[in-house]
Amino acid sequence: MPKPEDIKVIMERRPAWEFLQKLPREMFGFTFQEGGQLKGHEFVLCSYENETWRRRLELVYTKETFDYVPIRQVGLHRYRDLRYITRDKDVFAATMSEVLPRLLEEITPTYIPKSRHMLEEKGILQWHFPDTLPERIGRFVKYITPQYPLDFINNSTVILDYADFSAGDELVFLYNRVRNEFFAESKTRFFPNTIHDFDAVSLEELETLLSEKLEAYLLAM
Repeated sequence: MPKPEDIKVIMERRPAWEFLQKLPREMFGFTFQEGGQLKGHEFVLCSYENETWRRRLELVYTKETFDYVPIRQVGLHRYRDLRYITRDKDVFAATMSEVLPRLLEEITPTYIPKSRHMLEEKGILQWHFPDTLPERIGRFVKYITPQYPLDFINNSTVILDYADFSAGDELVFLYNRVRNEFFAESKTRFFPNTIHDFDAVSLEELETLLSEKLEAYLLAM
């Protein structure tokens, strides 16, 4: 395994790194953005962004673990793609050059994840009850819906999401594909919270909970 590189070396190399210079400037509705920002432990090499969609892919080096890693941002959901973490800059460059189109396509608003067959069997992709829910409740807007869910971390898929982007507050509903159950999480000022108010074992049970609790819950956040 290559030795960890000094962050200063990486920062100095970034502007002239041939890998970054050869990346496409537009793809799947995303626009290439020069990096160079140090955000805590993460040094941004470059990113692809679509501000209208509130979606972004960052390629970063983290001085916390000395890894190169792609990070996805979909609304308020920010998470590392663990499939492509490496300490080898050449491996990272070669891999990203190959998989970049797929990584970007996977975060477009109309992408249906590879778990689609499991989601279809559970009835999630055909679940239209959320269409009857308000587009806005108080300061929260509906952002993700079951027809275009988002495969997330820990074997979970985001199926419904209400967010206040400016405040960093959110109520998100997920399906865990391993446990075969539905649950919700909230964020307050970008900090995640575990809740059990919407735990359910079926879509029918979740519909009842949403009908009874959703509006009051959001208005109280």
